[in-house]
Amino acid sequence: MSAVAELPAFANTNSLRQIDVEYDRATLTLYWWMKPSPRPCFNAAFLEEVAAFESRLQRHQGWIVHDGEQCKVENAVFGSRIAGVFNLGGDLSMFIQAILRKDRESLAYYGKLCVDNMHRRLTGFGADVATFSLVQGKAFGGGFECALSSDVFVAERSATMSFPEVLFNMFPGMGALSLLGRKVGLRKAEDIVMSGQVFSAKEMYDLGVVDHLAEEGAGLETVRGLIKARQRKRNTYRAMSLAKREFQPVTHAEMTAIVDVWVDAAMRLENRDLRMMARLVRAQEKLLTSTVEDEFVDELYPSSPQVING
Repeated sequence: MSAVAELPAFANTNSLRQIDVEYDRATLTLYWWMKPSPRPCFNAAFLEEVAAFESRLQRHQGWIVHDGEQCKVENAVFGSRIAGVFNLGGDLSMFIQAILRKDRESLAYYGKLCVDNMHRRLTGFGADVATFSLVQGKAFGGGFECALSSDVFVAERSATMSFPEVLFNMFPGMGALSLLGRKVGLRKAEDIVMSGQVFSAKEMYDLGVVDHLAEEGAGLETVRGLIKARQRKRNTYRAMSLAKREFQPVTHAEMTAIVDVWVDAAMRLENRDLRMMARLVRAQEKLLTSTVEDEFVDELYPSSPQVING
């Protein structure tokens, strides 16, 4: 008696907890709003939720279940539900704990989740899905990397971007050099990463990192306008995206190899580096409640990285 293979379930938006999802049937667009808890960063549970949903989206060639109906996704927009924050990056609290107990496996697992999720987006989920990042607020570290993984990067004028990892003697290992280097060249990408500086959306737009600069509060309207405009030339944009991926491919193997470098570097961090990480965790928490968060972050992320004495 032959067994009947069970088809894998469709990605179902009802199963999501740290993400809000909206679907526009007129433009076949999935709006993907991050709301990670307890801090606006990429915790492992959030990454696992993304992996479970998006791997099924990929397996079913862009089809999902939304409100009980099967829906085709041709565009995916990634944004945030947290006011003033796109995403603050890695789960530094978890990093500290893993490093202190010499737990390389947990860091490697976390890194793999990140690059798997990033690479699915970089390749349009294997279904020619056009991807858009909408940055409203702060996109730091892994948050900046996440924004770079989309076909189209839209940021409101008040948005800020930074790779603060240099402040605690690390580097962004989930795609920063690969993605930024393909936009501005490796030398400039290295300068941005090593500066630890907070850049404005206008500065990143002038460099060609941000594709579209939106006025304050008009980011979503800008994205919707881009999607509607691209519908008239859908075939052209689809072909151009595929051609760019062939011209400057970011391979999964490349990203995985860099994660291995990142894990090795993390395991070499010293106590003073971990203390700086802990300060940034407190900054992430303060962003949720403080009314003077901009001054606090400006003080914490100076234009020239400070040496923290051990």
